[in-house]
Amino acid sequence: MSQRIGNVGLLNLVNATEESIKGVERIENVGLVLYGKGNAHLLTRLNIGNIGSSLEVPSGYRLYNGVLNLDQNYLSSIVEPVLLLVNGVVIIDRNVQPDQIQAGNLNLMVNGKVYCPAHLSGVTGSMLTKNNGAVETYHSAPPRLENGKFTLTNSFLQSVDEPLFLVVNGLLTFAQDLNLDLLNEKINKLEVNGKIEIFENQEAYLYKKAASLTTCKVEVIPAGYEVLGIPLRLNARSIRRFQQKKWFTNKPVIIESDVSREMLTKAVEKIHSTSVIICHEDVEDLVYERLSLLETEVLSYENNFILIEGEEVWSNDQFLALDQPATFIVKGQLFLDDDVSEEVLRTKVSTLDILGEVVVREKKLKGVLQNIIRLNTGTVEEEKGKEETGVTLQNVGELSL
Repeated sequence: MSQRIGNVGLLNLVNATEESIKGVERIENVGLVLYGKGNAHLLTRLNIGNIGSSLEVPSGYRLYNGVLNLDQNYLSSIVEPVLLLVNGVVIIDRNVQPDQIQAGNLNLMVNGKVYCPAHLSGVTGSMLTKNNGAVETYHSAPPRLENGKFTLTNSFLQSVDEPLFLVVNGLLTFAQDLNLDLLNEKINKLEVNGKIEIFENQEAYLYKKAASLTTCKVEVIPAGYEVLGIPLRLNARSIRRFQQKKWFTNKPVIIESDVSREMLTKAVEKIHSTSVIICHEDVEDLVYERLSLLETEVLSYENNFILIEGEEVWSNDQFLALDQPATFIVKGQLFLDDDVSEEVLRTKVSTLDILGEVVVREKKLKGVLQNIIRLNTGTVEEEKGKEETGVTLQNVGELSL
């Protein structure tokens, strides 16, 4: 049976053969592909959609994933030459001496970054072979690495004994009450690979501390805005807790039909949204007046709406059970069952907004959907038979074939 694979972080083909890749029909996206000199041709045999980067691994090299810390003890313990391909980060401790590097017992290929103390900047290159990541120096303590979502708070800064080189791989946020004088004192250097969310008054301090912003996206929260960390659903009762609020959000905001124009006017002054806003058509104009971004999508409905965020299968009977035509908003996956008719789609779906994926089992339904689609930033696909698709894997960190 053939196999379809969605996303692969690391695809290791160093020991792959014609036989080992035979069962793979397609791989959608691969971050890094490793291959040996003798099997480079296998890359063309695999049906891969997108490849971030590829690297030929010389004979004798072993793979090391993650953070490799090199100190005096480790380097002194090496008797036989060691050949390593590091997929991640190398941190050289400040107690390492130049002669330990120059001894030549450790040879590295690095797909990532090497952090070394300033006194070793001239000799570090001697242990690095071709296809290396960038070398970054530090002056006092080695960098502190944080992965995923990390919030810089006053408590964290107070726990730091000496000026820190902070490296964040993921999302970095600044607490709204962050003491900027303390930030200036405790953070010596800042490096982010991913995204930064900060408030407007913190922006100048970020640029002072960041080594470079080429590897991240910076989102600045305007002064006076309240950050919504979760999706917000408002009805006539819950909206009363807000008075002339300014919202900053990347999550959906849903406004129920019982929210009047007067209620909305009293509750909301401005909305800065990179997601979608769902509202009744009676208040649509008021929502547009409050937007600070032109690209924010406002999805209005006349009678009612169905929001699909996960994976749902709808049958003909489910559509018929609707009292009146509904606006369907698909952020996840909507599967239309075999028995869904063209007529029921025309009469029970007033508009269709596709931000995710709609899968049909009858090809003729794709034509009907085109007549009711209002917004389509996703996909409409025809489901294939099981004998064609085989086994499917969605996300794989590391795959060796």
